[in-house]
Amino acid sequence: MNRSMMMGLVTGGLLGATVGMYAVSNMSPKDRKKAMRRTRKMLSKAVMMNVL
Repeated sequence: MNRSMMMGLVTGGLLGATVGMYAVSNMSPKDRKKAMRRTRKMLSKAVMMNVL
């Protein structure tokens, strides 16, 4: 992986995290719980795919 691609991935990740934090801060507590549950499911699936 070259340097510019790596920088693009890091920048994209930071932008995504910032937008995600902004969205979560504007959610109601009920919606926030639902979103966290969905995120946890996706992360656990991703981890399982990487393990196998």
